[in-house]
Amino acid sequence: MKNRNFLVMLFMAIFTMIGVTSCNDDEEDKKVTGYKEYTLTVASAKLPGVLTSSDNNVLTDVYAVKNEQSTDWEAQGSIGKFEYEEGYEYQIRISETNYLGYRMGDPAWTEYELLEVISKEHKNSENLPPHFIPDWYFEQYCPYINPEFAYAIDADKKEDIENDLKTNSTYKFGGLRYYIAFYGIGIWFLQDDDMHTVEHGVLIRKSKELTEFPESYKLLPLEIKNYEFGEFNFVTSDDTEDYVMQYDVFMYVVAPQIVDIWLYKDLTAYYQRKYPAADVKAVVIRYEVKNL
Repeated sequence: MKNRNFLVMLFMAIFTMIGVTSCNDDEEDKKVTGYKEYTLTVASAKLPGVLTSSDNNVLTDVYAVKNEQSTDWEAQGSIGKFEYEEGYEYQIRISETNYLGYRMGDPAWTEYELLEVISKEHKNSENLPPHFIPDWYFEQYCPYINPEFAYAIDADKKEDIENDLKTNSTYKFGGLRYYIAFYGIGIWFLQDDDMHTVEHGVLIRKSKELTEFPESYKLLPLEIKNYEFGEFNFVTSDDTEDYVMQYDVFMYVVAPQIVDIWLYKDLTAYYQRKYPAADVKAVVIRYEVKNL
């Protein structure tokens, strides 16, 4: 029995020494390469932004901040020990510590930590940008709605309707481009040619029964099976019924990160009112969301 107890104590001592040595090695590999303290203004709302590391780009909500020398809002990731409450603008003092550790996945990194809350004021921060998403993220990671839509018309006199579809710039979003970022609830951005945001908002995805779709969609059938379907609402406020655009949606999962999406819209009633003499029976358009 004594020998057994001795062996147990010996193994525990060995494992303890290994653990201590490992911790010491980690601490030796983790070196501080820089440290400073400064004051930040933190805006009353978080904004969509991209956090970038050596092997990953994460689209998430980030702080909007201004340091002591800046008049422009900038993106800021996590701040340790900071208990943020939306709707309040803060003045805080933080520390910025730079580390280097070659055993880490990302050998050089920076950590921010709250030192002091100087002030907390209930207000809406002014002159905030719509987001902190760089142009390259839109171009490389966000699908967009292809404005070159397909259409089908069932009418006795369809020439006027066809001409209206082809020449009305509204159907091509006025030459702008709708980007969609599918994370969490989803967000959308209407961008011009210079990647300036003209409008942005939330994408609300709703379930829908196939029987709720109009018969006109059969004029533009999809050459696939086993698709999913629903509804997309593009809104700019908390009111989910106050939408900018609304489409019925068909989706086909190609791979975990690749989904083919088609947006359908029935325009029958609109063109029946616009061209009452055309004997309009059905008008439907279909957009494709382009994967990148």
